[in-house]
Amino acid sequence: MQSIDFQVPHLSTHRLEASAILVTASKETRAHGHPGLLNIEVDGVPLIEMVRRVELPYAQAEQEQLAKESPSEPAPLLAGDYMPLSAGFGWPDRHFLGEPKSLPRGGKEGETVLLECACGMDDCSALMTRITVTAQTVTWSAFRNTFRDWDLSALGTFTFSRPQYEESLRTATARPPRSTSTTSVRPA
Repeated sequence: MQSIDFQVPHLSTHRLEASAILVTASKETRAHGHPGLLNIEVDGVPLIEMVRRVELPYAQAEQEQLAKESPSEPAPLLAGDYMPLSAGFGWPDRHFLGEPKSLPRGGKEGETVLLECACGMDDCSALMTRITVTAQTVTWSAFRNTFRDWDLSALGTFTFSRPQYEESLRTATARPPRSTSTTSVRPA
């Protein structure tokens, strides 16, 4: 497994001017006729990994508290415990352009879900952000988890070039070409 170096100042607010977003649909799922999952990378780092690193101190504290309360049961470490959205949220849907397709339990008006809980339940925790769209940029800010009151401000603000952002969404959700084979079989 490859290690990704992404430094986040411990719980301090910083601003990140992201130069590129890459959205890809998982090929394994698409190959089976499903829409795939939208994997998001910001400047080459998976979004889930960025979030995991910011959530880790909170998750460890929560895990320690749960272990004290119920020492006989293992406490899960829930930092970055998300999964990507389905490609149904991708282009041409305007979900990632600040017009959310749906609002999960705990979501607030003006927020857009970026990642769902790894358990797969719609009403579980989700990673939310505010998406601001201008003619030239798309900005993600005010990240938060719908279930846990963890300070995610260390993620900062991501600002993308709108043309590159939209192209990444279009490319990720483009349907694979159908076979153009015209071979026919005639009965003997």
